[in-house]
Amino acid sequence: MKERSKTPRRLLALFLVLVLGLSFATPVASSAKSKATTVSMKKKVLPLYQMSSQYKSDEALYFNGKGDIPYLDLDEAFEMVKAVLLSANPDLDLTKEMKGNELTWTRKDGIIMYKTVFNFKKNTIYFSDVNGFFRAQGLALVGESRPAALAGIFQVGEETYSRYGKAITVKLNNYGISLLKDKKRQYIPLQTFNDLFYCRFGSLILYNGESVIISKGSLTDDLQKIHYSAKKKTMSKAYAAFNYGELCLALDHMYGLKDTHDIKDFDSFFIETGLAPLIKSQETLGTDMAMLMTINMYFDELHSAFLDYSYGTSLEEFKKTLDMVYFGSYRKRFIDTRNRLLTARKASNPDGIKAYDEKGDTAYITFDSFAFDPTQDHSSLPTDEDLPNLGNDTLRLMQYALKKITRENTPIKRVVLDLSLNGGGLGFAAACVLQTFLGNTSMTFKDALTGATSTINNKVDINLDTKFDENDTLANRKDLKLYCLTSGGSYSCGNMVPCSFKDSGTVALLGRTSGGGACNVQPMSTASGAVMQISGNYRISFSKNGEFYNVDRGADPDIYVDDMTRIYDRAYVNEILDGLK
Repeated sequence: MKERSKTPRRLLALFLVLVLGLSFATPVASSAKSKATTVSMKKKVLPLYQMSSQYKSDEALYFNGKGDIPYLDLDEAFEMVKAVLLSANPDLDLTKEMKGNELTWTRKDGIIMYKTVFNFKKNTIYFSDVNGFFRAQGLALVGESRPAALAGIFQVGEETYSRYGKAITVKLNNYGISLLKDKKRQYIPLQTFNDLFYCRFGSLILYNGESVIISKGSLTDDLQKIHYSAKKKTMSKAYAAFNYGELCLALDHMYGLKDTHDIKDFDSFFIETGLAPLIKSQETLGTDMAMLMTINMYFDELHSAFLDYSYGTSLEEFKKTLDMVYFGSYRKRFIDTRNRLLTARKASNPDGIKAYDEKGDTAYITFDSFAFDPTQDHSSLPTDEDLPNLGNDTLRLMQYALKKITRENTPIKRVVLDLSLNGGGLGFAAACVLQTFLGNTSMTFKDALTGATSTINNKVDINLDTKFDENDTLANRKDLKLYCLTSGGSYSCGNMVPCSFKDSGTVALLGRTSGGGACNVQPMSTASGAVMQISGNYRISFSKNGEFYNVDRGADPDIYVDDMTRIYDRAYVNEILDGLK
């Protein structure tokens, strides 16, 4: 244990050498107190790129005095939030009111009102119900969305229900962050707006000193060129302190595994791991490397990933330090497992494995991600000619498999769903699989921040006969046995589905314990311009005796397979199944 505790300090020392001329901002402690701020805002109009370099417009940002922290007019912020909410809620009733030291945004759903209150005296942001305020129309309080094009195929079951979460007050003084107002306007730091509001829509707002970019997670090639074209410079002390405080704020409110990783708050976490000096550095490389270490070593789970380095960091500097950051023990095991199984699958199937295949009386369904292809036709059942592309669309694959397995005079007595290399994907696609195998798409989500929960019971018309009935499932069919192949490489939805099978007791698990992965993927960024994704607040769970358990541990197999490298030899799997009573 002593040797292990020294490792971060050795790495930290090496990083400090690499970050030449390293200087530090004044530390921002979690107990920082608010100070009176003179407000003299200056407007600066910058180019704004939305999702692509082709969509260019202007964005007005504001800077206080000679400061370099960008602020957004809260009226503009309101319109941005309203525009996104309107796209999913055509009848949205969203209003704003400034009264004294409080600006209130109110969303009204019938007689229920969800309020977001900006208090400029207390320097706080209050959410009466975060989940209700941001919910898309027709969807559960907590959970996944689905394409509008599938509205006729999905039906929300009567058994869907929710429990509302607690109110949240974000105390910005704790992070050294300030809301500002003058006689004309009210302002919020651009990064704070991004972290507490815009990120909830699955988007990011990035600022590089010369332009503003709105992106869906990782930057596309054309947006990277814009982001990294900015002049590279050392952050001011004030900006470096803001960068640290904002990162702590974002992770405190967005990292869904904070409690299970025994993290009280991220200011304490960064101090305990010795990473705080790196993040407080005025060199953006410090923040980039600290977050790379945090994600790869300490988070040590597969939903979190470092995607794009800061605009102020040179690619050469970044590459020099990459080899110094090793993976945590779980990441190593996961990668080793997947590589071993991929090699075995390729050896058994040199021409590639089929999404649907029949070996004797056993049907095998194999796909590596829960996916949806909007270019495919979802209004008609797929044919044999469509089979090569069905692994790219889970709903279409389930439609095809159900049709083939239940055909007249079918020889199929067993069905094996192979999720051994499935790394996850879309929740609504997983619902299609649950409908096909269980006739019940029950999924439960819990918000780790607010405590809100939703149990979602969708019905899916798999066979496209416009009815939601027993003909849409393989469950409860006489003389048909159902199995699921799992491994340590079964992750996220590739883990959630086996957990649901395990809980149901009607689909037997074959292989090894699935790999876990309980949370939604949440995009996030730093004020210094780095892009990441983390495990978000929505935890996939299952309900038992009225309690909610997340699925991060994985599901143990009912039938243990000793040599997993042979599972892609379907004759071998058939032998195992033939030996069962």
